Amino acid sequence: MPHALLRNFTATLLTLLLFPAIMMAGEENKSFYTITHQNGLSSNCVLQMLQLRDGRMVVVTDCAVDVYDGQRFQTAVIDTTKWVSVPAYNGATHLFTNGKDRMWMKQWGRLYCLNLCTMKWVCDSTWTAHDFFITDDGCTWFLHDRQLNSPMTKRSLNLPPDAGNLQDVVAQGDTIYTFFSTGQLAVYRKDGHILYRSEAYGEPHRTKYSSTSLVVRGADGHFYQVRTGHSGSILMSFDPHTHQWEELLISTAWMHTLTPTPTGMLYITNPEGYLRIDTATGEIHPFRELRLPDGTTLTTGINTVCLDRGGGIWLGTYANGLLYTSPFSGLFDTRPLNIEVHPILSAIYLHGQPLQMGKTYDGETLLNVTPPYAEHLTFSHNQNSLAFQFSTMNYVRPRSTYYRYRLLGSSNQWHTLSADSASHLVDDKGVFYLPLVSLSPGHYTLEVMVTTNPNHWDEADIRRITFTIRSPWWQTPLAYFIYILLSTSIIILIGNLYRKHLQRKSREDMLLLRIQNLVEQVNQYENSDTIVMLNEPDTMPPTNEQSEPTLQEKEFMARATLLVEQHITDPSYNVEHLAADLCMERTGLYKRLTALMQQSPVAFIRSIRLHRAADMLGKGDQTITEIAERTGFCSVSYFSKCFQKEFGCKPSEYPLK
Repeated sequence: MPHALLRNFTATLLTLLLFPAIMMAGEENKSFYTITHQNGLSSNCVLQMLQLRDGRMVVVTDCAVDVYDGQRFQTAVIDTTKWVSVPAYNGATHLFTNGKDRMWMKQWGRLYCLNLCTMKWVCDSTWTAHDFFITDDGCTWFLHDRQLNSPMTKRSLNLPPDAGNLQDVVAQGDTIYTFFSTGQLAVYRKDGHILYRSEAYGEPHRTKYSSTSLVVRGADGHFYQVRTGHSGSILMSFDPHTHQWEELLISTAWMHTLTPTPTGMLYITNPEGYLRIDTATGEIHPFRELRLPDGTTLTTGINTVCLDRGGGIWLGTYANGLLYTSPFSGLFDTRPLNIEVHPILSAIYLHGQPLQMGKTYDGETLLNVTPPYAEHLTFSHNQNSLAFQFSTMNYVRPRSTYYRYRLLGSSNQWHTLSADSASHLVDDKGVFYLPLVSLSPGHYTLEVMVTTNPNHWDEADIRRITFTIRSPWWQTPLAYFIYILLSTSIIILIGNLYRKHLQRKSREDMLLLRIQNLVEQVNQYENSDTIVMLNEPDTMPPTNEQSEPTLQEKEFMARATLLVEQHITDPSYNVEHLAADLCMERTGLYKRLTALMQQSPVAFIRSIRLHRAADMLGKGDQTITEIAERTGFCSVSYFSKCFQKEFGCKPSEYPLK
């Protein structure tokens, strides 16, 4: 997939439940887009995938775990020293998530745990369990010999001694289904007693398909199980109401990943491609050739499949990265769509620069988790120009993404916007960039909602970020207390001095009266004040030596230039607009541009417009009036005056290239 196309992946797809006919129609003719190492994947060898509850995709490769948030991949290289042993598990990659901030990965007797908040691997040195499971209700289960325990529910299940190795655990309400390597099933009640046992098959299948198991629950309530062994694979169906098993498919090739759809379809991968099975009719449709956007086809190397909540098909390959297709690719229906999308905080910017997790700013660590998990932030008084970037996983129609936001602490009013809004805060890729400049000290709560149908908003799905702009030290309560204390002390000191002055004056008056009575003539004394002038020595002003611009300064200039060029046809685009787009105050922009370019912001914008005009004049295919209008000048005369001052000649005298 081209890099520009990968960036268009910004929200979840339409659900199959709402549009099953589209999914079935023309799937054979769909193009599969490719996402490879060049697009940010850690490796082109994909082992397993799953979708997190906020829509982000987790991709496990042979060397790392990649999490895609709609804008970029975050990668955690697999730390082969951070694992615990699960000797009862001898299968390939199996993923679990608790729905919050942890992901577990089982691989050939090893269990890894990834903290999604920090993208760091964690390891429990006290681990003693033989195997580990997480059911769909979020409960964790630990296997110790023949006993299965759930600390969260305080339930303990004694496994049948003759059932074989435990391979899968599924929860349905208070009922627990346990699947074993012999093909047997044991169903437990809430009190931990066995409700009934069932057997999928007898000999010789018991020994043929005893290696691995994968169980999913279909839309019809049945359990579908893929079992593998030295003889290949077998697909079975179990009806929990009738307690009956049904054999659906036997293959000499290994079937890898099994995923159901809301419309009763099953997708299964094998080395020759993937299969689509209609559970209602039993019809099996193989897909052995996958068409790519460049017209080529891929016929082998499919390893895993994942169906996202919008019905999009993700295929992982052994050597070609990810393949993706959508049932809505190429459709031009402009009606509002009810796609399940969630607002994902993909980046936080401070003074135009993205915050990095774990990095210190002015001696403080502002972000301790990855942006999707950030909830509470604190900034100093001079860190008050922020920006928040949100994305979704709307791959098909990113321009149909609508955002609603409000900033509590500043205004309680909701603002609704999309890619068609005049504010241009949402781009064509469905990415929402919200700048907040020159915030006053205080507590703020930013609330963001997202939808694909502007007539329907899910009030239960609001992304909240609370942040505080601290007051400067001279405006803190402690500072005010010190001010009051100092003021009180000064008043007391002045009062004491004045009181002592009055007492001394009274004693002097009494002494003078006694002297007047004893002496006939009073000597008068005159006091003269001496004024001493103190001159401070002159100090030499520091000299500023101009140094080579840093990488950040170069990036700042590149971004400022790009913003002006993007609005070059808009004569109203001025310094205020440029400062707002850069999340800066006008005075700060003036100081920074003057220091870097020895130009004011006005001269900087005008220079970019004039150089673009010179380039157009050099081509000779437009009139001077047209060029003046297309470079944002309000009049031809003013354009000519500025052009002659910049290049030393009139526009009509500028040489052709």
